[in-house]
Amino acid sequence: MCAYRMYAFGGMLCRVVSVLWPVLSVVSGFNLHAEHPAVYRGPEGSYFGYSVDFYRPTPESSTLSVLVGAPKANTSQPGIIEGGAVYYCPYPLNPDPTKQPYSCTQIPFDNTNNRMIKVNGTREPLEFKSHQWFGASVRTHKGKVVACAPLYHWRAVKVNGEKDPVGTCYVAVQNFSAYAEYSPCRTNDPDPEGQGFCQAGFSVDFTKEGTLVVGGPGSFYWQGQVMTAGVAEILNGYSLKAVLRRVPGEKHTHAAADTHDDSYLGYSVAVGEFTGDSEQGKRQHFHLSVINSTNLTFIMNFTGEQMASYFGYSVTVSDLNGDGYDDVLVGAPLYMERERESKPKEVGRVYLYLQHSPLTFSEPLLLTGTHTFGRFGTAIAPLGDLNQDGYNDVAVGCPFGGEDRSGLVLIYNGQRDLTARGLTLSQELYGAWASSSGLSGYGFTLRGDRDLDNNHYPGTLPCTLLILSSFFRFTSLLPSSGEVTQLKGSHSKGSIVQSLYLYRPS
Repeated sequence: MCAYRMYAFGGMLCRVVSVLWPVLSVVSGFNLHAEHPAVYRGPEGSYFGYSVDFYRPTPESSTLSVLVGAPKANTSQPGIIEGGAVYYCPYPLNPDPTKQPYSCTQIPFDNTNNRMIKVNGTREPLEFKSHQWFGASVRTHKGKVVACAPLYHWRAVKVNGEKDPVGTCYVAVQNFSAYAEYSPCRTNDPDPEGQGFCQAGFSVDFTKEGTLVVGGPGSFYWQGQVMTAGVAEILNGYSLKAVLRRVPGEKHTHAAADTHDDSYLGYSVAVGEFTGDSEQGKRQHFHLSVINSTNLTFIMNFTGEQMASYFGYSVTVSDLNGDGYDDVLVGAPLYMERERESKPKEVGRVYLYLQHSPLTFSEPLLLTGTHTFGRFGTAIAPLGDLNQDGYNDVAVGCPFGGEDRSGLVLIYNGQRDLTARGLTLSQELYGAWASSSGLSGYGFTLRGDRDLDNNHYPGTLPCTLLILSSFFRFTSLLPSSGEVTQLKGSHSKGSIVQSLYLYRPS
């Protein structure tokens, strides 16, 4: 009875020891250096790369690393099976592609077993960390780090002790020397009608000021919920014994009328400036809602044009036309183009909403995929001004596109007159493996908009992640049964590659 985001996988996991180099297709303009990306690999079967972000201990630090979520990794936690982990992967300034892939180490966010409780004189688990998907989401902000386990369960406050998937997160500061848990939905409001199926940490982000924003799409019969809290407040007074804890200054969205059931608010969150008062807003899934960060009130909605297109699966914010206002890009990777009514073609679509003044947006400009079942728009990442023309650029993942469906990443350049000219496609990055290998998914995860080596160009981080040839990894949301099913495709035997590629501008 949980809302899952591509959590179903199948087949054997095989660790790849050889380096796979992507090939480069240049359309025009200044591009990413694609011949020798840094390549990271994690433990086999760990889903290494499901989430990624860059990490710098302080804004002034010259040390840079990559944080990589592996939500099915095993850790040293006693009695915990596949609790999930986050890896610290150093980024060398002068990578040598002839050497082995760069080594990564687990970050010790949580080394403990399940907490226990006495029930009728017997010690039983209070919480359940096995298969919790810790590392499904990872975000950083000026030395602050948050990583979440949306499938963390706890023994709810009720007689039968039923397990509820409330989700939990851990924050770390001071270069991972201090940690604290934050589980905003572990409350006395259990069951589907409350916060019992919240899955906090399904999505997560920081405001520019460093306030934590957590999405929990399962609250209130899957209406969903967004929570905010200050990292300092989470850390201050934290105790492992405080199972039910309300953080000072914490804010929540609340339950609405039952007509809003199954809205999945908090499925994806991103932060930007929309009101013109320096208060940032959050965007969420399916209907895209802009929420005021001061009081978590709803300001406005964007609505997708097609049922079941997964409008809002990916969301990002960037000022692409240089007018000083944040624009919004929304992915709908299951969008179907109808050449003929009897034969729709699923290609995926990205919607670009230009903000002309505070909370005044244009009709969406459309980027439509060209590869059937390519899932164009699965991931979108701002890149900053990649080609140094004064306008920000963006990357879009199409993880099952290309001639052999191995996936590709498309780089688009911003410009002043986007209404008339649109975004300009300047580069395509492909995975180089042969179609006979049955591998796909290059571009499933993207993270960019950081200057990795202080050369005044931001880097981008496309990654291939747990790829199986014919396994279509979008899964349906079935709140009534909790089962995870495939919308299309089937399991296929073979190897699965989990590789992370880090590119720099050429």
